[in-house]
Amino acid sequence: MSSPPEKDRIAEESALPPTSAGEAPPEEQGWDIPLEEGLFTSSRIPKPDPRNNPQLEMYARVLAGLGAFLLASAFVGWILLADTETLSVLFFTGGTAITNMGLLKVAGIAALGSILLVLILHPMMRAVVRSKVAPRTLEAPQRAILELVPSPLFFLNTEARLEDVNSAFTKAVGRSANNVIGRSIYDFIPEEDQEATYQALLKIAAREEEELFCPIITKRGTRIFHIQAEPFQGHNTDSHYIVGIGQDVTDEKAATADLESRYQDMHTATLQTLEVLAHAVEMRDPYLHGHHQRVSQLCGALADQLKLPADQKAGIEMAARAHDIGTIRIPFEIQVKPGRLSEAEVSIIEQHAQAGADILSRIDLPWPVAEMVQQHHEFFDGSGYPNGLKGTDISIGARILAVADAYDALTSQRPYRAAISRIEALQRLMALSGQHYDPKIVSALSEVSQKVTSGGKAL
Repeated sequence: MSSPPEKDRIAEESALPPTSAGEAPPEEQGWDIPLEEGLFTSSRIPKPDPRNNPQLEMYARVLAGLGAFLLASAFVGWILLADTETLSVLFFTGGTAITNMGLLKVAGIAALGSILLVLILHPMMRAVVRSKVAPRTLEAPQRAILELVPSPLFFLNTEARLEDVNSAFTKAVGRSANNVIGRSIYDFIPEEDQEATYQALLKIAAREEEELFCPIITKRGTRIFHIQAEPFQGHNTDSHYIVGIGQDVTDEKAATADLESRYQDMHTATLQTLEVLAHAVEMRDPYLHGHHQRVSQLCGALADQLKLPADQKAGIEMAARAHDIGTIRIPFEIQVKPGRLSEAEVSIIEQHAQAGADILSRIDLPWPVAEMVQQHHEFFDGSGYPNGLKGTDISIGARILAVADAYDALTSQRPYRAAISRIEALQRLMALSGQHYDPKIVSALSEVSQKVTSGGKAL
C-alpha cells in the first residue's frame, strides 16, 4: 500500500525523510564409451538409421507376393492365348499331352508354381532386409529362469539389436520372438523419439543413468515403457549387452498427465482470482491504478539481478500482484485522506499487511505468498510492522517487495503529495539502506535502474 511522508502516513514510505572447445558431441561419436575394463571399449552402438524401417519387411512380403502373382498370371494368360500346336512344339514332342491335360490343369500347375515362388522369394527378401539375425543369447536352463520374470526383459547388443527377450516382452509388443530377436531396437521406437533413445542408451552405457521412459510401437499402438537397464558382459565371453527390464506405464502416465492438467487449471483459476482481488483494490483507489503490476515487474527484475531461482522469482511476483489486498478492509476515507492521520487511523492502516496475509493464507499456493505479504512492511532494523522482524528474519521475498513497493510509491502521484523523480526516489532508498531496507537489495535496485536507463526504457 502507498502512504504519505513521515508523521502523515505509515505505509511503505512512512519512515522516509521529508522531501528534498573441441570434442565431437556424443551423437557423432557413436557408442564408444569405456565402462569397466573390457566393457564397450571397441564396440559402437549405431545411431537411429532412417533406412532401418520396421515396415520394410512388410514391403518385402507384399513385393514378393505381387511378383509371384504377376508371373503366374502372365504364364496362365500366355497358355490361354497360345494355340495347342505352339505349346506342343515348345513343351512336348507328340503335341497331344498339352491338349489332353487341359488348360485348367495347366493353370493349376502355374498357380502351384507361384506359391512355391513366394515361399522361395519371401525368405530371400527377408534375409536382405534383416541383414543380420542374432541367435538367442541364453541357453535353455537360463531361458527357463528368464521366463519366470513377469516383466518384459531384453538383451540389447552393441549394434542396438535385440539378441534375446522373454515371453513377457513379446507379449507386450504383440509380436512373436522370431519377429523381435535380431531386430534393431529403433524398429520399435517412433522416429521422433529415436534420437532421445539413442542419447539415453549412451548414458546407460556410461553408467550415468539407469532408467528411461521409452515409447514402444506395439500391436496396440505406441505405449510408454519405464525401462531400468545397465551394461552387462557375458560370462566367459567377449560379448557385451545392455540388459533391460520394462513396465508398461502408459495408463499411469496418462492419469498423471490428467491430474497435472487439473492441478494447472486450478492453479490458473487461483491466480486469476488474486488478480481480480488486486484489481478490485485498485478500483477503490484510483491512485493505485497499475501499482501492483509495476511492483510485480520490478520485483521480477530484482530477483533476476540477485540470481534467484525461477520458481522463487515467480512466487515473489505473485506476492507483489496481491501485496495490498488487505487494504480492502481499510475505510476508503482513511485510505485517501489528504491530511495528517490520527494515531487511531495509523493503527488501522497498519492492519492491512496482516489482513492481506489472513486472506491469502486461505488459498493453497505453491509459494509462501501470505508470509511475504505479511512482512512487506517490516524494516531491516526491526522498526517495521506488524511483528517488528529484523534482518534475515524477514523473508528475502518480503525484503525485495518492500524496496519495490516503496520505490513505486515514491514515483507515483498520491492525494497527499506529488510524485518525485526516479533518481530522487533511488537516493532516498539508498539513504535508508541498512535501516529500513536490505542493502543488498537496494544495491540491486541501483544496478537494475542503470541497466534499464541505458536501454532507454523507464523503470
